[in-house]
Amino acid sequence: MKKVLAVLMVSSTVVLVGCGGGSGGNSGADSASVNAAVPPVVVAPPAPPALAAYVGTWTPACNHSYRQRLVVALKSDGSGALEMSTYDETFSTPDCSGPVQFTETTSEKITATPDGAGNIQLKLTADSPASDIRIDKVVSSLPAHTVQITGPAVTTIMVDGKPYWRITDGSGGTTDIPDTGLQKAVSGKGGFYLRGNELFTVMEKDGAYVLDMRYVKQ
Repeated sequence: MKKVLAVLMVSSTVVLVGCGGGSGGNSGADSASVNAAVPPVVVAPPAPPALAAYVGTWTPACNHSYRQRLVVALKSDGSGALEMSTYDETFSTPDCSGPVQFTETTSEKITATPDGAGNIQLKLTADSPASDIRIDKVVSSLPAHTVQITGPAVTTIMVDGKPYWRITDGSGGTTDIPDTGLQKAVSGKGGFYLRGNELFTVMEKDGAYVLDMRYVKQ
């Protein structure tokens, strides 16, 4: 029995110590402050760049076996500018359904830098009245570049000591296109407008914006 009492006394001492001591332990517990949980700070993600909606691959209607493919991406430098690559493709069939015979590309990409937004009037199709639309304005620039023509219908030849691309069509006829070497840099003002899956590009001409191309997203 003495051993049991001794164990109980030791256990009581441990409990009192754990609660802050003897008779003064309750006052310490009562004075302890209760800390309310601080809600986490929610940081809204940054808004996407103004030109992000135009990213993708776009093509216009086929034009007698010719069609341009436009590939648009955001530049990786965080500037919000676009970089664009064009692929001018000529097909073996008039409706652009056959294989590509040759493709014309440039060695450098076009950069489209944001230049604000504005309202303009524009005829979106040849037989429609002008519409009031809001475009994203850009300044486009293409650095000094070379042109390449590649594909199964293309061979490289020399004419009078100068390089040419020879294009052979399906009937055996040929067309020779000179390789003009390095081309100078070009730039200009323009803009973009979206309507559903349609992309309209405009360019500034004589102080006004005019329709350049109509593309459909692929």
